[in-house]
Amino acid sequence: MKKRKIIALTWWWTWGHVFPLLSLYNYLKEKNKYNFMWFGEEDSLEEEISRRNSVPFYHIPSWKIRRYFDYRNIYEPLKNLTGIIYWIYYIFKYKIDIVFSKWGYVSLPLCIAAKILRKKIYIHESDIKIWISNKIIWLVADKIFYTFPNKKIDNKKHFISGQILNPELIDYLTTLNVVENKELTVMVSCWSQWSRKIFKNLLKILPSLEDIKFHIILWDKNMNFRKKFKKFPNTIVHDFITQKRLWKILKDIDIAISRWWATTLWELYYFWIHTLIIPLKNSAWNHQQKNAEFFKENFWSDILDENNELDLKILKKLKKYKKFRKWWLNLEWFFDWLKKVKKELKKY
Repeated sequence: MKKRKIIALTWWWTWGHVFPLLSLYNYLKEKNKYNFMWFGEEDSLEEEISRRNSVPFYHIPSWKIRRYFDYRNIYEPLKNLTGIIYWIYYIFKYKIDIVFSKWGYVSLPLCIAAKILRKKIYIHESDIKIWISNKIIWLVADKIFYTFPNKKIDNKKHFISGQILNPELIDYLTTLNVVENKELTVMVSCWSQWSRKIFKNLLKILPSLEDIKFHIILWDKNMNFRKKFKKFPNTIVHDFITQKRLWKILKDIDIAISRWWATTLWELYYFWIHTLIIPLKNSAWNHQQKNAEFFKENFWSDILDENNELDLKILKKLKKYKKFRKWWLNLEWFFDWLKKVKKELKKY
């Protein structure tokens, strides 16, 4: 019997990058060709997600790459040196065949160890702006997948795969028919603590939007807004929504207000939801603005500046789109990008 390939998943920090790894796992686990392990920081989001999905999790000692002066830059690189030795041992121990990395400094020692042992290394970059850790891993990677088009695409080492989305999002979808909403239905999904400004400004204008239905998704960083939004009869407040339940909301949504996250923006695109994107100012390399500009240019999304009367800007846009209704779903190509990644994995 042919042995299953062992795939090590590695990533650090945010939902927008953890979910693509979870998506890859959910897509490939039923093929009975791969076993999975997850590597990341201790007590992290990725550890929580891996445990929740019964994927074995292991802690990676690592050093954050800082592009500014910090005394920790003197001694913390030793973590990566010890981490490389550490992971050479564990790659042997667990017989890892493939490393699939999303992003983040925690993946660096594992990828270098995998290169030393001649294991296959695949990485996926979600954003238009390439992060420094991925630029380093580029040097040792066998295949690099990108969400957004760029000049490096050669279909040999560099591939355009698009964003990797979770199959669970449409597993329970029984029909693609869309029933037109009686009133404009808007979803507000901004999960980080940096989204409080959006929720505060929305609360200012809700009394003027009584004829619009809202789904407010707070996530764990914004739970203090729950009581404030619950006071309005036209709002439905959600603390957290799993991918298995999210489709029920997305199927009925006409317009979404969100940040820049590539995973969320592509999910909205496939459910044919018009998006009002509010990028975070002063993000690293201005990558949030770049992602938003791509969607504005290609899918007619609107970009709102979060500074200077954001409440009035949101109000003006929602008044403009008051008669807008979604009329179809764009799910025909939902699995195409996962298939591209799977095709390259099968070559090994």
